[in-house]
Amino acid sequence: MDVKKTIWGAFGYVYEYRTPLAKALLIPASALVVLHVIPTQKADAVLKFVLSIADIFIYAVLAITTHRIILLGPGSVPEWGIFTPKKRELDFVLRCIGISLFILPFGFLTLIPIIGWAVSLVAVLYVVARFSLVFPAVATDHELSFAESWRATRRHQLHMIIVIAIFPAVISVPERLLDHLPYTGLLVSLLSAITMVIAIAALSIAFQVITTSDAKS
Repeated sequence: MDVKKTIWGAFGYVYEYRTPLAKALLIPASALVVLHVIPTQKADAVLKFVLSIADIFIYAVLAITTHRIILLGPGSVPEWGIFTPKKRELDFVLRCIGISLFILPFGFLTLIPIIGWAVSLVAVLYVVARFSLVFPAVATDHELSFAESWRATRRHQLHMIIVIAIFPAVISVPERLLDHLPYTGLLVSLLSAITMVIAIAALSIAFQVITTSDAKS
């Protein structure tokens, strides 16, 4: 029931708030599209690093804006988006880095013959799923540590795995199919941005469902 509520809630809220989302996300989503269509094969290491940092920061702005609109309403952000970086954005980026450090050791699992890559992928997705409540928490100015997210998701593990891994994989099928066709780079980037917003909205609803059910229990 919680999974169904989360998935339908994600589509429902994105549709309901489609106008404020479109306005507030226009600049960060456009920036992400531009970054993703820039050819980086021949770029030097410094440029690739700068583009990676820019990508993370723009994603943070996009995710925070989406979480706030879904969980707090359109009035929680400026009509045309968040333009001035705040502590909230920095905290979000630091948590992205923190999760990256947590999952880094699982890369060694790929050394296991034949099944190593699968074991590593499952381990990474599981850890990310259990820690991901920190992101909507930061976006809405709630205090929630990685340890608290882990505890909060203890009874919702399958729910979070579906939200973080399975649901985004399913809704991104059209863009992955189009990615194999020529001259579809811009369209794929646009679809990717829409998919990202829906996936973030699903995490918002999961945060709401889990924290509300835990408060009642």
